Amino acid sequence: MMRALLLIVFPLVELVTPAWGDAGVLIPSTARQPDPKVLTLDEMQIRVVIDNGNAKVNVQQIFANHTGMPIEGNYVFALPGRALISDFAVWDDVTRIPGVILERKRAEEIYNDIRIQALDPGLLQMGERDADEARRTSLFTARVAPIPAWGTKRVEIEYQERLEVAQGAAFFAIPLKPDVYRAQAAGRLEINVELQSAHAVNDFQFTSKTLPMQISERTNRSVKARFEGTNVAFTEDFALQYTLDARRDALEVLTYRDGGGPGFFEASALMALPPANAAPAPRTVVILFDTSLSMQWEKLERSYRALETLLRSLKPADQFNLLAYNDKVTPFAPAPAAATPEAVGRALDFLRTEKLRGGTNLQTALDAGLEQTFSGDPYLVLLSDLGATRGIIQAGKLGEWYGGKWQALAEARRPRTFVFAVGDDANEPLARLLARNNGVMEWVRSTEPPEFKLNSFLSKIGQRPVDDARLSVTPAANFDLIYPLEDSVFPGSAQTWVGQYKTPGGQAAFTVRQTRATASLPAQNAQHPQLPRTWAKARVDALLEKIDRDGEDQATIDEIIRLSRQYKFVTPYTSFLAAPRALLRPRLIRPGDPVLRVKTDESITSVVAMFPFGTVKKLRYLTGEDTWQTRFLAPKDLADGTYRVRLLLRDRQGRVFEEAKTFVIASQPPTVKVRLERQRVRPGDSVRLQVSASDTTRTIVARLNGAAPVYLRWNPEMGSNTGVLAIPASLAAGRYKLTVTAEDFAHNSGSGEVEVEVLP
Repeated sequence: MMRALLLIVFPLVELVTPAWGDAGVLIPSTARQPDPKVLTLDEMQIRVVIDNGNAKVNVQQIFANHTGMPIEGNYVFALPGRALISDFAVWDDVTRIPGVILERKRAEEIYNDIRIQALDPGLLQMGERDADEARRTSLFTARVAPIPAWGTKRVEIEYQERLEVAQGAAFFAIPLKPDVYRAQAAGRLEINVELQSAHAVNDFQFTSKTLPMQISERTNRSVKARFEGTNVAFTEDFALQYTLDARRDALEVLTYRDGGGPGFFEASALMALPPANAAPAPRTVVILFDTSLSMQWEKLERSYRALETLLRSLKPADQFNLLAYNDKVTPFAPAPAAATPEAVGRALDFLRTEKLRGGTNLQTALDAGLEQTFSGDPYLVLLSDLGATRGIIQAGKLGEWYGGKWQALAEARRPRTFVFAVGDDANEPLARLLARNNGVMEWVRSTEPPEFKLNSFLSKIGQRPVDDARLSVTPAANFDLIYPLEDSVFPGSAQTWVGQYKTPGGQAAFTVRQTRATASLPAQNAQHPQLPRTWAKARVDALLEKIDRDGEDQATIDEIIRLSRQYKFVTPYTSFLAAPRALLRPRLIRPGDPVLRVKTDESITSVVAMFPFGTVKKLRYLTGEDTWQTRFLAPKDLADGTYRVRLLLRDRQGRVFEEAKTFVIASQPPTVKVRLERQRVRPGDSVRLQVSASDTTRTIVARLNGAAPVYLRWNPEMGSNTGVLAIPASLAAGRYKLTVTAEDFAHNSGSGEVEVEVLP
């Protein structure tokens, strides 16, 4: 008998533990890491269709159960930062069971009904998040059951992503390289790529070295390529890039209409690159650098790289200052000064002496940045994950506060606000709110190659955005609900508008900056099927902005849910519309004094938390942050493990709601054992490292004074974490300590050391 299966699709993101760069991982429900003795990835098929900068990615995977009993698995997929999940399904033998998108409260009711009937539901959902946090769509997780004994289970996920164009180039990547979980491999991997572009394509290339794609078709507007391999280890992300002919402005129009109802169009305007000899005016750049504890390892390395690249790109005629911040602000200098090579070197030395510590008072840092003396072309550059834990922490309120402070400055002193967000758990909604103050934002995930996004971000410092990039359409009365997809557009980038046309037939004229294009409005055109969903997502984004600005109203909420269902994509707000949701921060903690923060709807008048170790705490309402909060003391002798806290919420009518949340106690630092291929080396040598560490370990980094840090990855063939240490050719002879540090999900750190002798 076929089992019933319910799949409710919601995004999930971690707030305190660093997020996850793994794609399509199925973990036995009894384990915390993939176990090839229990489940393996036998087959994986990836199909990528890029239509005029819109990428649709379909991933199908077959997992094999190597045990003699049915098991349940937890499926994890990390999405790119600009991606939108559009489909999820599992198979019961040869029957495809698609997911449905429902408002969360209704979804849980149906799920419980099915479970009571002793059927076998599956649930793909967001977890314990409010609307503000839910917009950080990075990770999706699903319970998949049953996986039959000695059998297989097929899983399918599909997402849509809009490619950014910067300096006339576009970049696309799929996050295959493991981050949290150990190295993954596919028994058989097949990748198919099709690209169509209305703009001419140049310099197309696949940048993944370990996945050699075979190109079967290539023109100046299309590419087809394929890869097939066996026993493929995922050691890097799959990535490609290409350039567009941006010598002059160009405008292209796509349309779609399927039967009755409105038609959809997309107008894509490519802005010409500036003259190569154009010199920027003198700039004043104030940089806010996050040195809180959440910025450890990859975030710190990437932020420092961005900082160094930015500082070394400045000219002596420019001025700069550097403000390091955590729960307090430490300036490099009292005021901006000339960006001489000597000053840049001192600033980098200053930052190297700063230690990561404390929480994050982003409000204080932004306030200190705005108080700097700006002259010439002013910029405030923020390098952070934007995870505020002090001051105002709610994204909408912090964005509103900053916008008010920024507007209060004299116009000549208002800096362009540039935000470079790092890490899969970066607060992307807050980054966008801050960047709307005449700036831009960029978001780079933990494992994706940072070069394209970093170069794109830095290239805009000193450039002027294209302020007159506006779309006009004739006849205007036949078009409705037109939205731009980019917050700002610069020379060498593209602005895209999506909208609806009411009546098919005839021609329409589209104009952007004196560049004109005409297009027919067909009654039936099945090409470019992504356009309805692209338009619906833009419409939902506009409605979410309206809620941020004016507050909630039922009509807006209902339209968001209707569009989500009709066009089959996930809206983060859906989960917010359920019964009051609680947020426990952090989910994974050390014993000590953590904070419980709860966000509820407006009807709730009191919240009481009942902890498993006997403590009962009444939460205090923080009016300025719209949050309930209390601190609780986790006993020092509390054993490591997963615990539940009960929340009793009372509304204005006296009704009581009960919810249960979980948190994990992790007190023991990772155990680290280091082995070197050899301990006596010469300058220019490469030495293989092997490190064993506890299974809760997230990151392992080896550091030798004078050499680049080495990030170790799990090697299933070696049964340990491995990496290669490059001994610099300029390193002086002598004895050095190699320190290997491992960090787990609760930020417990353990280390091991070995001595290395560099021979002359």
